Parts: sequence; structure tokens; C-alpha cells
Amino acid sequence: MIANVANGVISVVATFVGIWLLGRVNRRPMLLIGLVGTTASLLLIGILSLVLEPGLTRGFAILSLTLAFLAFQQGAISPVTWLMLAEIFPMRIRGFALGMSGFVLWLVNFLVGFFFLQLVAWFSISSTFFLFFALGLVALTFVFRYLPETKGHSLESLERYFRKLG
Repeated sequence: MIANVANGVISVVATFVGIWLLGRVNRRPMLLIGLVGTTASLLLIGILSLVLEPGLTRGFAILSLTLAFLAFQQGAISPVTWLMLAEIFPMRIRGFALGMSGFVLWLVNFLVGFFFLQLVAWFSISSTFFLFFALGLVALTFVFRYLPETKGHSLESLERYFRKLG
């Protein structure tokens, strides 16, 4: 019961905070902070699930880290992702590209949820979270190296910027 209520409260509060932050801070740093927070949470869940004995302490520690993950995801990554997706595609394909991006995001979300218990059964809980941590490092590297700041730029200037890259 505590986990479900905390999950809902964190999701709602973090979403409002994230939407509020979008107008006040740059998008790229907000996304990088969110990725650092989620990736660190995944690493700590992997470590604690490896070193702590099963029980109440481990359960609350992992619940706390799961809520931290959720706060960074809902408060930084999700709002920035959806906003930037609307900014980075050229006008002529924006609708289609947003639809495909949304489809892929929801499909991956479904696959993670669908295969999570299978991954835990195959590899262990800690190894599963270490795998997610590694994917978080890939995401961090990609955003750091390739994603430009979009705040304060017109859609037309962003389109010209991305056209120069391709």
C-alpha cells in the first residue's frame, strides 16, 4: 500500500515540478540531471539488492531508490523528452515523426514491463538493474554528445541546425 500511494504522489508532484521547470531552465541540463538521477538510482538499486539481505531494510531502501528514480523520470526526463520531440523534427514530417516516436516509446515501455520479471529470473535482480544502469550510461552519453539545447531557438532555426548535421 505504501509503495502504491508513494508512487502516485511522487508521479503527480514530480510531473507538476517538471512542467514548471520547463519554462525556467534549459532543457539539455534538465535532461542530463534527470538521466544522472535515474542512472544513479538504478546503480544503487543493483548494489543494494546485491549486498543487503532480503527483508524490511532492503525493501524500504529499494522502494526509496525506486521513488527517487521515478521523481527524476517524471520531473525531468519525461517532460523534456516530449517537449524536445516536438521541437527536433522538421515541419514536413513532425506529425508522423511524433506519432512514431510516441509509438516506439510506449512499445519499449511495454517491453520493459513485460520482460522485467523474466530478466530477473534469468539474471537476478541486481544484474537486471546493472543492465538498466548500462543503458542509462548509453543514454547519458548520447544526450551529452549529440543533443543540442533547444530552449530559446525557433523551430525554423532548429530545423536548419539539424539539416546541417544530416
